[in-house]
Amino acid sequence: MSDKQSSEFKSKVAQEAASESQKVIQKIAAKYEVSEEEVIKWTSKYSDKGIGLSQTGSQSDSDEGSVEDVDISTEDEELASGVSHGVMSDNLNYGKLIFWSTVGTSLVVIFVVAIVFFSQYSLFEAQKEASLRVTYSDFSELWAEQEQELNSFGVVDLEDGIYRIPIDSAINKIAID
Repeated sequence: MSDKQSSEFKSKVAQEAASESQKVIQKIAAKYEVSEEEVIKWTSKYSDKGIGLSQTGSQSDSDEGSVEDVDISTEDEELASGVSHGVMSDNLNYGKLIFWSTVGTSLVVIFVVAIVFFSQYSLFEAQKEASLRVTYSDFSELWAEQEQELNSFGVVDLEDGIYRIPIDSAINKIAID
C-alpha cells in the first residue's frame, strides 16, 4: 500500500511520526526526570545492542511499555545508505583535489620566491643609489674645492715665489699685456 501513495503524503506521515516521537521522548524524560538527550542516547544504545526495549525489571534499564518498530522506506539510495551507515558518502574527486592543492601550493611558493627576489633587487638598487649619491657628493665637494681655488688668491710655493691669483684676474692680465 505504501508504494501507491504520493511522495507528499509519505512526507506528511513521516513528519507527523517524527513530531509524535519527539513528544513521546519529552513525556518519558519528564516522567523519569532525565534529559531528552539521555533518553535518545539510551534508546540508541539498547537498540544497537539488540536488547529488547520492552523488557522490564532487572533484565533492562528501559522504561515500562512497548516500543513500536518503525520502518521508513525511501527511493533515494544515497540517503538510505547514509542513514544505515550514519554518514553520507562524500564522493570526492581526489584527482581534482590533488591537482588544485598542487596548483595552490605552487602559486604560494612562486609568490614567496618572487617576494624574496624583489626584496633582494630592491636592496641592490638602494645600495647602488646610495653609492651614486656618495660619488656625486664626492664630485660636488671636489668641484667646489677646485672652484674655490680658481677664484681665490693663495700661495702655491713660498720658497720659489709662486702665487695663485683668481682665474678671471689672470685672464684680464694676459689680455691687457
